[in-house]
Amino acid sequence: MGSILIFSVLGFLFITSCASTSNQYLASEYTDRSEDVTLSILPIESDVFFEYFPGYIFGKLEADQSNTFEHYLPTFIERNSRADVKEVLVGSSEMGSDFELKSLPLDSESNISILGPKENTSVENSENPTRFTLILDQFNYQMFEIETGGGTYAGHEGETETRLKFETKYLIWDNQEGKPAAWGKVDSITRYTSMERDVLYQQLLDKAMEQIINKSPFL
Repeated sequence: MGSILIFSVLGFLFITSCASTSNQYLASEYTDRSEDVTLSILPIESDVFFEYFPGYIFGKLEADQSNTFEHYLPTFIERNSRADVKEVLVGSSEMGSDFELKSLPLDSESNISILGPKENTSVENSENPTRFTLILDQFNYQMFEIETGGGTYAGHEGETETRLKFETKYLIWDNQEGKPAAWGKVDSITRYTSMERDVLYQQLLDKAMEQIINKSPFL
């Protein structure tokens, strides 16, 4: 992949009106979706950003999870939205200096903390520019157990069920305008079964990306 170009664009204009839920926010001027949208995807990875944000908790994926994440994700977004996904960007060492820890509003009472480009910057491949970049931050799969059904009296004890969860924070950055278009935090949960793991990883990714797409400029 080509090197990542960070360049100055228009000033950061913050829009207070929005279409939002408690966990997602879409700036009001993006509610009329564009017909043709080019998109790149940037995972926030510790290899690139740790030097600049040493105390930050980064997303983490196992090898098989990473394969699903990087190769299946663009296909799903293209199939379910108007976006033409150009590539998954590979961060470079100079990229970290152009990022900052942002606090963005989700509603009148809560904010989300997420890594994103500084004011007047853009993130894209110089050889393959895109209108938007979907930045994914603190992404992870986690397995946990819950008690389900039954009761506490004899013969009706609860059963333990294993579940798998995917969660991520995200920021959709407008490279043309140099400002955030949408952001939030999404998650998806499914019962963990003997089904092949990569199928479960895909199903969870599908559900999470569907939530992002529904609150995006490229539905």
